[in-house]
Amino acid sequence: LTAAHCFMLSVSYTINKPFLLYSQHILVDEIIRHEGFVYEQDPSDITDDIALVHLSEPVNMTREISPVCLPKPGAVMPAGTPCFVTGWGDEKGNLFPVVAKSLNQAALPVVDFQTCSKPSYWWDTVRPSMICAGYESPDELKSASGCFGDSGGPFACSTAGTWEVHGVVSFGPQGCIKDKKPSVFTRVSAFSHWIENSIRKFIYENNKTI
Repeated sequence: LTAAHCFMLSVSYTINKPFLLYSQHILVDEIIRHEGFVYEQDPSDITDDIALVHLSEPVNMTREISPVCLPKPGAVMPAGTPCFVTGWGDEKGNLFPVVAKSLNQAALPVVDFQTCSKPSYWWDTVRPSMICAGYESPDELKSASGCFGDSGGPFACSTAGTWEVHGVVSFGPQGCIKDKKPSVFTRVSAFSHWIENSIRKFIYENNKTI
């Protein structure tokens, strides 16, 4: 599960991270982008920024590598809920992003849609199928955010003791941290049926398993 904008170039992809001691390197043999993703044709529209990838072989689950659950269809996390974004993105918001040397995580509070869609925030760029998260007070603003290189990574929330991936890193402001410009994620629960139908279609057409 990742972001559609991660696959705007026609190249080969591998799921790996060489800096991680317990990493696994697995080829991607199928990419399924949401049919409604039109950002390449219309840069003002980054809706439906979600994709699925099928791996050429199963992931070996270990103490360090394990799956995360999907949220219930339509689930929306309340404002202020602390969730975690993880990724290898730039740590300083450089003009030319630098990949982090270690996997980072940051706790970001959810910002409700009514606030995030205000003219002084993201206005009509943000849609109900997205989640905004980040700090708003001056003292906390510079503490953390998603950044370049985190794209497609998870935004995970703990629900009744179970970790669920509620968001996929989609976009944010230039420089990564800016007042009234929280990080924006594709809201996974808005695409529950698309995820299920895409997996079913892939299995049927390719006679493969997930």
